[in-house]
Amino acid sequence: MKSNKQRRAEIKAHRLNRALAQAARLRAQDVRPLRADDEYSPGRELADRLVLQLHNNTYGMLPAFYVARPFTCRDCGAEEVWTAKQQKWWYEVVHGAIDSRAVRCLACRRARRQCLRNTGPGANLLREQTDRLRALGATKPNAQAEAEIEAALQSKWWSLRVVAIQTLGRWGGAENLARLHAFMAARPEGGRRYFGWERVAADAARSALMYRERST
Repeated sequence: MKSNKQRRAEIKAHRLNRALAQAARLRAQDVRPLRADDEYSPGRELADRLVLQLHNNTYGMLPAFYVARPFTCRDCGAEEVWTAKQQKWWYEVVHGAIDSRAVRCLACRRARRQCLRNTGPGANLLREQTDRLRALGATKPNAQAEAEIEAALQSKWWSLRVVAIQTLGRWGGAENLARLHAFMAARPEGGRRYFGWERVAADAARSALMYRERST
């Protein structure tokens, strides 16, 4: 009788072999049409493109489905598999960037998170401020919260400004929604300003409004 450790090792090896085979087929540019029963094939998960469009500003093609991806851990060198279910959770629940990939195994991710926690407050100030702004979006606005959002909109960090715009969308209200529409109206159509903050702000405001429409 096999132990649980042996079974886990066999499952991991099976997933790795399956992911390697799928990666080889993708590299071979297998363009055979997706059959109706393929959505239930092992190691594959259908993607929700509506969710992906809300949180990804890209000119590239969004995936129709996810397949397991083999990778080598950046820290320990272990051979791992980023499963299709994990990818679906990362892209559609956590809203990770569509071009991001897994680079560390579970053990190394946990070790890295623990190391970051042990560095003490202020070691990752930008992330702390971002988490603070996101937490404000789940509460009713008051004078202090509104002042924090206004300060974030003037920050030199575009990521803080984007989260502040998202918070305005979560708060709602005629004044906040009017500001989001103003951001969208200021979107440049071309030229050098197309790659500036105005375009980023307009896209963030559009995503915030779309998210609000879907959640109401």
